[in-house]
Amino acid sequence: MKKQQIFLTTALLVLALGTFVSQFAQNPPTAADKLDRHAMVLGLVRSINTVEVDELYQYGAYAPWPILLGHRQDAFNGWLKRFYSPEEPNARFSDTLEVLPGWNLRLNVQADGKGYVLLLIDANDKTGFAWVSDESGIIRECKALQ
Repeated sequence: MKKQQIFLTTALLVLALGTFVSQFAQNPPTAADKLDRHAMVLGLVRSINTVEVDELYQYGAYAPWPILLGHRQDAFNGWLKRFYSPEEPNARFSDTLEVLPGWNLRLNVQADGKGYVLLLIDANDKTGFAWVSDESGIIRECKALQ
């Protein structure tokens, strides 16, 4: 009889705590909760900076976008799969000015390969929003002056 009473009390306690805790559980993220476009693409700027550092150590110089894309296709495809594909399932990086739909990249590498300037512009934003970075790894958020 005592074993049944202990078992019943334990079961009721677990059920009560389970109900209490579930009130504080987080809801699964919805499409509306996803990161906005700018925050999402900030990760791309970070990835480009990281890949440029790898390029410098492996080849002795920073590389322009077409070469980066060729050397580090797996890294960029990994970023695309993790962060961008839910919005654009068929998106692919391009070696043209528009690297992703709505995003223009300018990656200027110094002639000696010892420095670069990266400008990633949101082509759909009327405020002229852009991310800017260079070989220092510091990323800046910019808007055009009106």
